[in-house]
Amino acid sequence: MNQLRVLYIPNERPHFSQVSYRRTLTNLRDSRLIADLSVFSLQLRILNGGEPEEEIEALIRRVADFKPNVVLIQKPALTSLRAGHLSRLRACAEFKLIYHEGDPYAWPLHSLPRASRHVARFADVIYTMGSGEFANNFKRLGARDVRYLPWGFAPDYVGEFTPATLQMKTHDVVVIANRLTPRFRGLPNWRDRIHFVELLQSRFGDRLGLYGKNWSGPGALGPADFYSQSEIVKTGWITANWDHFAKEPKYFSDRLPIALAAGSVHATTYHPGYEDIFPEQTRDFLIWGKSPEALVDLISQKIENTTKSDFLALAQQANLFAESNFRIDRQAVSMINFDGIHINPIAADSAWDISVAPVSEI
Repeated sequence: MNQLRVLYIPNERPHFSQVSYRRTLTNLRDSRLIADLSVFSLQLRILNGGEPEEEIEALIRRVADFKPNVVLIQKPALTSLRAGHLSRLRACAEFKLIYHEGDPYAWPLHSLPRASRHVARFADVIYTMGSGEFANNFKRLGARDVRYLPWGFAPDYVGEFTPATLQMKTHDVVVIANRLTPRFRGLPNWRDRIHFVELLQSRFGDRLGLYGKNWSGPGALGPADFYSQSEIVKTGWITANWDHFAKEPKYFSDRLPIALAAGSVHATTYHPGYEDIFPEQTRDFLIWGKSPEALVDLISQKIENTTKSDFLALAQQANLFAESNFRIDRQAVSMINFDGIHINPIAADSAWDISVAPVSEI
């Protein structure tokens, strides 16, 4: 039996649980691919009213009692962890600290929070979603090992891929994104996103399905719940997005893997390095544009030159690519295996069961 004892410290908040990661680790434990599992949702405890120092003391006791040899922590921004706390955690047990950062941070507009900086200095490995400024944030702190890990999709939310459900389309193009109008300096490229959507509205009118906060005009349908994204994706022949952080190499938001997994041709902002991570054959179902105007033109051309049956074939190709490259459960195994093969990936694939109730906090 594998001797891994995994402590998971998730990025959770009220009304949002990391169901996929909890289920993944539960599957690994139940299949005896890890020896034991403990979950301690530090951020959620604090956001639910817990006093930070008291909750951190409870975490230290958990580490002392459970004796993990792997600790996986995600987005510690609101955990109030400091260097002294991390030193005490290290003194309680000998473990590898894996830090998975799923938020895009870029100095100086959106710099790393204090707790994140402290955790980064103690981490054995850090995973982040871009290979440029996102990684440099941590390298400037002296982080010893920073690696690229793209956004993935949660099969628990996307569900089974069934091509028959893709034939009932109500839109040519679907966009799921919020409209930001910051008073001062906002996230990069927010004006480009607005321009992109306005071009789509002008080109497609009510054939556009536009979901998100603060949009008005043709196609605007109001905010979309996170968990309904995959069903919304299936209502359009093409999904589209203009990213923030357009200059960050290899970056994309979770909209890309969710769209592909749900069986959509997806159109998005070009980022440097895409040629390295997306093989040539993906260009049939993954469209890049270097400007809003260029991307809207490419979307129009795709719709005009692609038959319904061809779209359905591309949907299957997109789903297979996402399944092979962006499943969150496979990414979790990859992170745990950062310094060697502790979990056999083939055995892990056989363990996945999205119907299993994920472990609650223990």
